Amino acid sequence: MNINERLYQNLFAIRRFEETVLAQFPTGVFFGTTHTYLGQEANAVGVLEHLVPGDFVFSNHRCHGHFLAYGGEPRALFAEMMGKSTGVCAGRGGSQHLQWRDFYSNGVQGGIVPIATGMALAEQRKKSGAIGICFIGDGTLGQGVIYEAFNMAALWQLPILFVVEHNDIAQTTPSESVFSGDLVTRFKGFGISALEMDTSDVLEIKEAAADLISKVRSGRGPQGLVLHTHRFGPHSKGDDTRSSAAVAALKSRRDPLKIHAPRLNPESRQAIEAEVIAQIQAALEQATNDPLPVVDDHITPSTDLSPVSNLQSSARSETTVLKSLNSALHQAMKVNENVIILGEDILDPYGGAFKITQGLSTKYPDQVISTPISEAGFVGLAAGMALRGLRPIVEIMFGDFVTLAADQITNHIAKFRWMYNDQVRVPVVIRLPMGGRRGYGPTHSQTLEKMMLGIPGLNILAPCAYRIGDEDAATLLLRAIAADDPVLFVENKLLYLAKIQTPSTLDDFDLTLISKPSEPGVYQLSLKGAPPAQLTIATYGYMAEIVQQALLQLAYEDEIFTEMIVLTQLAPLKLNSVLASVSQTQRLLTVEEGTLSLGWGSEVVSQISADLGPQLFATGRIAAVDLPVPVSGVLEAAVLPAVADVVAAAQKLLQ
Repeated sequence: MNINERLYQNLFAIRRFEETVLAQFPTGVFFGTTHTYLGQEANAVGVLEHLVPGDFVFSNHRCHGHFLAYGGEPRALFAEMMGKSTGVCAGRGGSQHLQWRDFYSNGVQGGIVPIATGMALAEQRKKSGAIGICFIGDGTLGQGVIYEAFNMAALWQLPILFVVEHNDIAQTTPSESVFSGDLVTRFKGFGISALEMDTSDVLEIKEAAADLISKVRSGRGPQGLVLHTHRFGPHSKGDDTRSSAAVAALKSRRDPLKIHAPRLNPESRQAIEAEVIAQIQAALEQATNDPLPVVDDHITPSTDLSPVSNLQSSARSETTVLKSLNSALHQAMKVNENVIILGEDILDPYGGAFKITQGLSTKYPDQVISTPISEAGFVGLAAGMALRGLRPIVEIMFGDFVTLAADQITNHIAKFRWMYNDQVRVPVVIRLPMGGRRGYGPTHSQTLEKMMLGIPGLNILAPCAYRIGDEDAATLLLRAIAADDPVLFVENKLLYLAKIQTPSTLDDFDLTLISKPSEPGVYQLSLKGAPPAQLTIATYGYMAEIVQQALLQLAYEDEIFTEMIVLTQLAPLKLNSVLASVSQTQRLLTVEEGTLSLGWGSEVVSQISADLGPQLFATGRIAAVDLPVPVSGVLEAAVLPAVADVVAAAQKLLQ
């Protein structure tokens, strides 16, 4: 088979597959939706012709053509759309969410671009020689995060080709009504060379892509390719507002199959078409007869935050939480060169806004990356780095800014492992300095982790100032870094300068601090020699400092004896120690710095109530007032929970 025949075979295979999909959808054989690639086949075939093993492709919602041109099996794609166990991702992802070998796709527009950029950064750092290709549509150019990615790709001269398939229409909206300025100039504004083509000829696209990919491979940085193209089908299954005459005119002028067909003799072309038709039909029939997934194999969350001994030290001497966390980062980077830290202003001598990264860029200059002010962009970058084997740690300067990266966290990082049928790992740690009491005001003082607590696939940890043996803030961070799953690491800002407290230092206060080997990272505090506890107080982070003071005041002034349980794992939530304590005290008070409504404490109370039922005597919750955090010290103190609030709530529960 010569080159023209092979190209036609690939073009026709995509065409036949997509026509079959649209023909079969009304029968109910497929789940969800689909976005066909009809009319755009030359783009995928021409560009992906130049891939070599190790190169990666990141595609979007209109990914079938890219997947098939990459070498994906039609049967596996049919099966995925049917929700079958033999599907690309065993039916978990469907039409838009595919992962096979070095091919990835996700249906969230724009968000994939920084991830692909991060993957290119990982390949550059590994010196693998591999490059990436990221496909986006013209509608994606309305998303700001792609410009964050373009900036970083150009800044670090990353090996990636961005391909924009400009088909003149988004779902039903013509591009001209939502797009301002020149498309190619958007690339050039970042110093990225870009080529613009208005063609459906696979040979022309193939030749142009060869030149651009050669430039990427030779270290000349990212390249852009803008392909003016036309889709012949609806956006998804039936939402095409264009007239049939307009679509027919496009087909007559810009059909890539009709353009390429004259380069083959009729007999060869007919033979290729017959063979492809038979293959696609066989793939459809095989997928139809394939089994559905066994439900129990697919509804168990996959997370693992078990201790990792080779990253833990038996001798801890740091005196503050800040020094403890800094020491952990030093240790992790020394042990594993794949641990990379990203963030704003984290280089020495500044060392980050709260000095947690101080000294790291001096000692490990190749493992610390100072980023632009682009939270969504560099969190996405970290996701891509993790997908390609690195272990990135992201510092968000103020935890309030995590909202800027919410799409990356919820629609990409947290979902990839499960959505891609456990075929990938995303070991990203995102450090979040949270909390008030420093006068920073409404946008720099929030405690927002409750917004992320219910997201499947996302682990949330919060260190405290206690240490028992090897268990402390540093160990918790090392465990997060060693995990194969994404972790939000919530650090209260006031905790940084808090003194590390151990069982021996707490002797001065007649306090007993214990933890159970079966529950690492859970601390229990009570007054020595006190009668059995009358109240259980569950808390986390800096609020443990507040509750500890309240515990002593309640004991000595009111003869109310409490047991405080400090959790460091907020999600997935594990409440064995809390449940055991409340079973004895029959009273539970939760204390958190985040706002009261729909907070962490309500979930703790709910779960304990469900387990204990009518045995649970009384519950209470302490949290911030449902207001933004003020700058004024007087107002801030009134909004955030204090020792007096805990004492008053405990007294009320004991009445």
